[in-house]
Parts: sequence; structure tokens; C-alpha cells
Amino acid sequence: MYKYRGLPVVLQYLILIVLVTILLLALKTREYASTLPIDQTERSQPSAVLDIIELKEQFPAPSTTSASTGSNITQRDLAAAEETWRRSIERRFAERRESVRARCEEVGPYPYSVYRTARMSFYLSKNYNLVMCVTAKSGATTWKTHLLRLDGVTDPRIGNPHSGKYDRLIRASIQLSPAQLQEALTSPSATRVMTARHPLARLVSGYQDKFNDGQRALRSMWNCTRTDGTLPFPQFLSLVLSEFRKRGVAGLNKHYRPYSTVCSPCGIQYDYIFKQETFDEDLRYLTQVLDLKEVKAGLRTNTKGDKSQHSRYLEYYRDVPPDVLKQIFRLYEKDFRIFDYEIPEILLKKIQD
Repeated sequence: MYKYRGLPVVLQYLILIVLVTILLLALKTREYASTLPIDQTERSQPSAVLDIIELKEQFPAPSTTSASTGSNITQRDLAAAEETWRRSIERRFAERRESVRARCEEVGPYPYSVYRTARMSFYLSKNYNLVMCVTAKSGATTWKTHLLRLDGVTDPRIGNPHSGKYDRLIRASIQLSPAQLQEALTSPSATRVMTARHPLARLVSGYQDKFNDGQRALRSMWNCTRTDGTLPFPQFLSLVLSEFRKRGVAGLNKHYRPYSTVCSPCGIQYDYIFKQETFDEDLRYLTQVLDLKEVKAGLRTNTKGDKSQHSRYLEYYRDVPPDVLKQIFRLYEKDFRIFDYEIPEILLKKIQD
């Protein structure tokens, strides 16, 4: 105030009053602004900018943080990984088709008709024009359940898709006329699928499922020599061979009949050849390609803690005599060759010794 000392007293008081008033107004304005809601204080920004801010807050860009590296995996990264996976499975199916064609030329003809395959083993979804060669002990229960769902069966639980109640809904020979069934063998509008499985693992699965791992022999089918009613695995294989000698390949029980005679892969061009060992991945790809909305991913039925998975089935062949093994390999030779399955080295060594 010293620089205003020369001014009249009245003027000094007026200046003082103006300064105090300005200071009070500034304080009041600051206090009022602090009480405003956030969205009001941001209205000084252009409306378009505000819209972007609000959208980002409500819908942040999705990302996955890797626990091991701490890096962000964007939606673009996930899409690229999915596309890489899709192409790899696409190549897998293409390689299987080419391999089957080449192997069929090597093995030559076999005594089974493609029309019999269509009549006995084809099941279908009319809604998707999907034709399936269903083979026992190669995902048969799972496939039938999927086909029923695809064609609108809404029962919450399909207890036994093999029962007549359900079987007739999807069996191709019932749902199609003879001419339509013949057309399903070659029509480009139909999608044909089959499933293969390692022959030795399939034999073990059939033994586990139908003979309760040897603890319950079906006397109507077998003349069990053990008084306690059990059926050891080596004896089971001997009886399979005995049945083959009496009835031939086509007369074998469906649970262990070679699927090269069930699905006629050398006479029918399948669009997709599944393998039980890669079933989940194969099915995931097919559901995406055909947009099979009703298929429940990961559904696997009738597995019953299947010990035949992976290499565990080898335990069952440990006590099988070499001569029986040789005959089994010969019986399923076409299945081994056509679908590129190898005989485990330990069993090859056993028959060579």
C-alpha cells in the first residue's frame, strides 16, 4: 500500500475495496468449480473428444496379459494365432486325404461294397447335409449324439443314441431313398466324414467296454473256457481270430471289425478324415468350417475312463503270444497301412524274437 500513499484517502479506500472484492470472487469461483460433477468440468472439451473418452471408459480395448511375460496380447494377436491354427488343421485334413488315396492304391481292392457301407454305416444330419460313417469304438456314441443335436433333438440328456428311438432319426438308409443314399456317396453338396483309430487301441477299447475289461464275458457270444467267467485279453484276441476264420472280415462283430471294411475309404471320397487321437481339435475345426452351432464342444461320451488312450493300451499286449500278435497284425493290416498307423516297436520286437 506504500506506493499509493500520495493519493487521497478516499481513493485509497476505493482501491482497497476493489482488490478485496476481486480476491473474494476468485476464491468463490474456485470453491464452486471443485463441487461440480466430473462430466460437467469436462464440458470445456469438444463434444467429439468427450464421446471418445466416454467410449474408451465404457468399452476398453480387450487384451490378455501374459502371466509369464507381462506383455499384452491384443485381439489382433489372438486372431492371427487362430488363423495359424486353422491353416494347420486344414493342412492336416488335406494330408490325410492324400495319404489315404496313395495307400489305397498300394493295398488294392478289398471285399466290401461302398453301397453296403452307405446302407449299414452312414448316418446324417439333414439340416447340414452332413454324412457320417459311424464306426463302433471310434467315437460312435459321440457322433450320434452330435447328429441328433444338429437335427433338432432337444432332449436334455440323450441316454442311448444307439436305441431305435434315436437311431432311426439319423440313419441314412431310413431317412433317404435308395437313390438319395447312392447320391450321398458322391454328391459335392454333401460333407462326408469318418473317424479312424489305432487298431490296437480300438481292440482294447472294445474289450474294456463290451467285456468289462475281461471280468464279464458274454456267453451268448463267446465260449469262455474259464470257470469263473472271466476272459483274459490274450484269449479275447484268440477268439476274435477264431471268429474271423469262421465268418470272414465282414462277419466280425462291429466293435472290432476293421474299419477299412466298415467305411470303405478306398471307394468313398471323404472330405474330412478324423482320428480319435486328435478328435477334439478335428471337431473344433469342423464346427467352425460348417458353422455347426448345435455341437457341444468337448463332448465325449462312452469313454468310461478308457485306458486305451495313448500308449497305455500296450500293457494289454504284454502277455499276448507272438503267433497271436502276428495274426492280429495281419487281420488289421489294411487299417494300419491306409491310415498311417504304426505297430509299436516293442511289439514288433516281440514277434521278431
